Amino acid sequence: MREGRAALRCAGLLCLALLLAAPAPAAADDTVNLTVCKRLVSHLLCKPYGKLSYAGKPADNVYIIGFFYATKESQMLCAVLDDGQIVLQDRTWRAQRWVFPFTKSGACIVTTAFSPDCGRRKVKVCPPKTAKDVQEQRRETFWNRPIPQILEEELKSMNSGQQNATSAPAQQSPAQ
Repeated sequence: MREGRAALRCAGLLCLALLLAAPAPAAADDTVNLTVCKRLVSHLLCKPYGKLSYAGKPADNVYIIGFFYATKESQMLCAVLDDGQIVLQDRTWRAQRWVFPFTKSGACIVTTAFSPDCGRRKVKVCPPKTAKDVQEQRRETFWNRPIPQILEEELKSMNSGQQNATSAPAQQSPAQ
């Protein structure tokens, strides 16, 4: 009887410790890996991406993704391996395991997700763009346009600036 109570008390303390432990936030380097994991789980379960949550990181490149399945909360482990594989394993039903090969295209991860219910989808995840990347993209976009379009836009901007410069100044009412 005492052993049963002690075991129950120990299990209760373990559950309490797990509930109180908050998941550590993912580092900036982990953003791409975490996003590709969430997108794969999302497609695999035919769930919206926003319905998945980050539950923790038990080891390097291993993430716990939380979601509701049927009527209870469930979790999946996602490991992004250096050998070019992403392994998903359901923590509730450990017999279910999926392996997705991936390739790196620059800093991006590219893989193909397949689900019998949702079909096949290409998943490409890149790191968020920095301010420098956005500025460089604007510069490239500007010069990749046809020259007549660039000249026309320059002429319009010059004409609008010239109209403002030659327009009569607004009449001011005398100060009282």
